Amino acid sequence: MPVSRIDILIARFHDKTITGEEHAELLELLSQEAHSRTARKFFREVLDRQPADAQHFSPDDSQVLWDAIQAKIRDRQRRPLVHRLQVWKWAGAAAAACLLLVAGYRWWKPARQEAHSVAQVHNKPADLLPGKKNKAVLILADNTEIVLDSAGAGVLGLQGSARIRKGKNGEIVYEEGDVSGKPDGTVYNILKVPNGGEYTLTLSDGSKVWLNAASQLKYPASFTGGTRDVELSGEAYFEVARNRENPFRVHFNKATVEVLGTHFNVNAYANDDVHAVTLLEGSVKVARGDHSVLIKPGEEAVLAGMKRLTVKQVIAEDAIAWKNGYFVFADEDIRSIMKKLSRWYDFTAEYRGDISDERFGGVISKFRNASEVLNMFESTGTIRFQIIPGDTSGKGKKIIVME
Repeated sequence: MPVSRIDILIARFHDKTITGEEHAELLELLSQEAHSRTARKFFREVLDRQPADAQHFSPDDSQVLWDAIQAKIRDRQRRPLVHRLQVWKWAGAAAAACLLLVAGYRWWKPARQEAHSVAQVHNKPADLLPGKKNKAVLILADNTEIVLDSAGAGVLGLQGSARIRKGKNGEIVYEEGDVSGKPDGTVYNILKVPNGGEYTLTLSDGSKVWLNAASQLKYPASFTGGTRDVELSGEAYFEVARNRENPFRVHFNKATVEVLGTHFNVNAYANDDVHAVTLLEGSVKVARGDHSVLIKPGEEAVLAGMKRLTVKQVIAEDAIAWKNGYFVFADEDIRSIMKKLSRWYDFTAEYRGDISDERFGGVISKFRNASEVLNMFESTGTIRFQIIPGDTSGKGKKIIVME
């Protein structure tokens, strides 16, 4: 199912890209369903996740916004109540963790959960913590590995004519230097993000890349020649610096995305049956073999196995929800969903019994513990889970999926 308008506005609020008009719209939508503490909790958690120097919404701003919402609630309570079905749906979307799930036609009538259903192992609570940003390994041209989680801010080294710098916020930036000292040939680096991680990278041409969990990008330390070529495995969002003379190309799964300067997402995990390129800004050409398509903002090029490329209309913001701190599920079965969750929470999934083919849709915060996310699915009454937390080193983490 497509993500609702309020989900998009919440993501933009968290990503600090919300406009004044959208801010007013968000206030109005939240006020409709803020009869509980969900809206208040949402604002508190968003503020807690903001950097100390964030200027977008201060605690005082949040209090003013909350007071305005309360005023709207008092006004709205004098009016007839909206349909109960709609209230339940919107309340889920407006929650702090943005927890909204749909399972077939059962979403409006959640089943009562059995005691000790999820997150219980030998009568003790078990859980898995969410992944974190700035977790990756940088592999240099000579195969030297730098664990970026523990590397300090500052210059990490030189590769060809580029200086590698780690910023205060953890991002890696390649700064072009004196090309006169550049060695012969192109020097390649690899940024490898494990399960439970994300990372942000700025290439030497100024293009910015966000890498999702279980992904890696191979790229030249400095771009030379007529094209700017990188190789992706997994998922990444690109904001490409415009250069009409030197197209930017992303290679994945025997396919290529070619752009001059634009914003797009590539989802190309090797263990996924379908890969996709989603465009948010500009235009891109996606090609595989002798077949190519040109897509526009709001469109997605889909590669399913060895079938021909297809193009469909989508809500482009759904594709980069992961970058903004959310999972977005659109009419997906539990196996597809568990695959996505496993990359972030770093576990293996085991299936027991006749697993329901129920399909789910909605938005879930990535910053909740696994048990909280799984409980939302269990509330539909169609699926159960058991969490095995693994040993003290984190090895052996497993989630058992049961009918």
